[in-house]
Amino acid sequence: MPIALPTCPMPTDYTVLLRDFGGILTPFLGGPEQRVNRLGTRFGLRLEMPGLDIEDGGMIYLSRLLQGRQSSVILPWPLLDFDPGTPGAPLVSAAVTSGTSIPIKGLIAGYTVKEGQFFSLIHSGRRYIYMFTADGAANSSGDLTASIFPLLRTPLSVNDVLEIARPMIEGLVSPGDELSWQIGLDNAREFSFSVMEAA
Repeated sequence: MPIALPTCPMPTDYTVLLRDFGGILTPFLGGPEQRVNRLGTRFGLRLEMPGLDIEDGGMIYLSRLLQGRQSSVILPWPLLDFDPGTPGAPLVSAAVTSGTSIPIKGLIAGYTVKEGQFFSLIHSGRRYIYMFTADGAANSSGDLTASIFPLLRTPLSVNDVLEIARPMIEGLVSPGDELSWQIGLDNAREFSFSVMEAA
């Protein structure tokens, strides 16, 4: 069960990370290079938090981070100034095994997804972050087939939930790195950490 990180206060800085499992094949005799795409490309965030004292929830934040090292954490994906509006109750409308598009139902008629807009998708209890790669408007029935990045990392089932209004990232805390924090002279805890999708 993922641990929910507190949403207040908000981080002071985000860095978006992309772990790409594809690569470029470069022939050693000078032939044309070839891009090879592989499944598994995923996102992460590096976060800088303001100094948190006990009253600001510093102890709780530290507790959740440490628990997240052994489980996983969820937190909102940063939309910053982008307002996704009111999409409705979007769900996957048909089973999908792979590819770069998903059929969606349950959108408000006419709702438009925007190229570069992030959303999360829940399958079998796990969240996955994706990005829409083209504008698309739902028809009068609230249906839309949307193109996405990266390649689907898991087969989708009918009625899997899309979180468009408030996407969430689920992942491991600082995978492969030490987790550290500073304690200032004013006893405030200062955290810097990353969250990377595990699948």
